[in-house]
Amino acid sequence: MAKNIGIHVFSEIGSLKRVLVKRPGRELSYLTPSNYKEWLFSNLIDWKIAAKEHDEFCKILKSNGVEVVYLEDLLDETWKATNDEVHNLFIKKFIKEANVKHIGYNEKIYRYLKSLSSRQVFDAMICGITTKDLKINNLNDVLVTIPMPNLYFTRDTFSSVGNSIVVSSMKHFVRKRETIFAWFIFTYHPIYKNTEKLLERDAKNTIEGGDVFPINSETLMIGCSERTQLRSIKNLAQKIVNSVNTHFKKIYVVNVPHLPNLMHLDTWLTNVDYTKFIYSPNIHNSLKLWYVDLTQPKIKFIKKKMSLLEYLNHMVGKKCQLIPVADDYSQVKIDIETNFDATNFLVIRPGVVVGYDRNEYTVNALRKAGVKVFAFGGSQLSLGMGSCRCMSMPLERQDIKTK
Repeated sequence: MAKNIGIHVFSEIGSLKRVLVKRPGRELSYLTPSNYKEWLFSNLIDWKIAAKEHDEFCKILKSNGVEVVYLEDLLDETWKATNDEVHNLFIKKFIKEANVKHIGYNEKIYRYLKSLSSRQVFDAMICGITTKDLKINNLNDVLVTIPMPNLYFTRDTFSSVGNSIVVSSMKHFVRKRETIFAWFIFTYHPIYKNTEKLLERDAKNTIEGGDVFPINSETLMIGCSERTQLRSIKNLAQKIVNSVNTHFKKIYVVNVPHLPNLMHLDTWLTNVDYTKFIYSPNIHNSLKLWYVDLTQPKIKFIKKKMSLLEYLNHMVGKKCQLIPVADDYSQVKIDIETNFDATNFLVIRPGVVVGYDRNEYTVNALRKAGVKVFAFGGSQLSLGMGSCRCMSMPLERQDIKTK
């Protein structure tokens, strides 16, 4: 059972205590040349190699004193803490959202899932259910429910914001069902069920976790991207103002240009130390910045005409340092490293990060700037269009000093 602490994340850089991950599994084996782009991948993945790479990632975290919590374990704990009525509700909710094309299969899916152990239920939901599983006579082993291959990017389905969460409303249809697991955990898990939800998964406007950055106990930075709408940020701001538990005072909003592989803020800008940010120079010509003062009676997005560095100085309250991916080595190297999420490092503690070794020029740039880097092979994981920040959702970080 997870520790009885709940959510506590007031920065991007405080020492990481607990983090949620999902080990890639056989759900990735259903990627094909005809569906991988629709399922938001850059290529087919060897899932067994990806799983070993993910194990190396988790090994680095554990060796640095981080408690690694696996999604399947939280789901199993939630299942065992609930009764058959809740199980039935959850299974029926999954079937309804699975968009099964053959409506006659729904009862078969229900009976099949009811016959499984809790671990097997979640494995089937994540990996996809086939005609063979349902014992339906068919020449081929056809998928009846679509797998969730992006689920190893645990950053996206919800965001830890202080002692609260934002359950994501996902942009792409292929990922919308993933948040059903966050709903289940934060509705029924003995430790997490009382966590305040600032936004729910069925919100009309989309928002995803890769765009949400707690900077300190008073400040959030949020990306306005293809997957997080400005209206969603306004809704979140209003929820924070109305909350009795969440007391952020400022939101800094940064646009995410519609460029290849820039789907979230953390794909071009990430806080790696108190005053250090890794970024991709590819955004300079299309930068838009806003500021929201949550202490004022009305939510207003105030446009800021300043450089990115000036903006970060204002946000942090200190002089900051921008570390360019590929160390500004060349435009070719910047493009390649940006494509493989060179800004998407996960901070273990201030000035200590973990990421892919394929981003060698960015790793060198970080080390030159005094940042300690744990680098590991991610040749297969990276084909899912994300790196270590994407593959992790902090559940607890140590508070940082802001003065």
